Amino acid sequence: MKILICIGGLPFAEPTLKFGNLVAALSVSEVTLLTVVDGRIKKKDAAAMLAQARELINVPVNELKVRRGQSVEQIVDEACHEGYDMIVVGSRVMNRFTQLLLRSVTQRVAEKVPISVLVVKEERPSLKRILVCTGGQKLNQTVIERGAQLAKAASADVQLLYVTSPVPVMYSGLDDMDETLPELLQTNTPVAQHLRWAARYLAEQGVSGGIKVRHGIVSEEIVHEAEEGHYDLIVVGARTEMSLLNELLMEKVTPRIVEQAPSSVLVVREK
Repeated sequence: MKILICIGGLPFAEPTLKFGNLVAALSVSEVTLLTVVDGRIKKKDAAAMLAQARELINVPVNELKVRRGQSVEQIVDEACHEGYDMIVVGSRVMNRFTQLLLRSVTQRVAEKVPISVLVVKEERPSLKRILVCTGGQKLNQTVIERGAQLAKAASADVQLLYVTSPVPVMYSGLDDMDETLPELLQTNTPVAQHLRWAARYLAEQGVSGGIKVRHGIVSEEIVHEAEEGHYDLIVVGARTEMSLLNELLMEKVTPRIVEQAPSSVLVVREK
């Protein structure tokens, strides 16, 4: 794999560097360090900062890159044209009022690039607990496979989470709409088939963990689970392409998780 780690100035970028280093080591990846500067900063000073950053990680660094211009545009251009498999970017956890006022560079990069993005929110020395979120569909297999790969390399536990959407008001009186996990797994629905496959796949990979079902608004329930479970990493999926109609009809789950989750988030792009 090829991983691009994007950093600003030190010491604020240290959690991003160290988490990126951890994931790169687990996935045996080559790393490129990138910083984007404006006209006020000399390229030689930026290059010196990258050289200093290089000393803080222990995986091989393929290249140090300095780009000049607007951060989002430069990062997206680098990601789209240099064959990377993943981008690592940092994000400070903001309160919800701030989120309403602006969209950070991290959020805009995560939405625009066609590859997986690791959004780092805090430094972790290791991965012990990983929350893998699935929509209960076959297209989510890539998300589960990527989460399992990291968990296996890190000897981490995986909690597989599926969230059922709120029941429409017209059906709110039906008791059987609020299924428990055992009841759900006994059915032959596409969701049950997918979850049974996921459980088998984790077992085949030698990854320990379990399956959990929550009921409610998808993004809110994932954030609640992340807060209660104290996970080191959340793994979610995002389609590379989405039509305007789908965006209007569907809740934008992944951007909300990236904004609100307390843990670092790996957004796996599904083509």
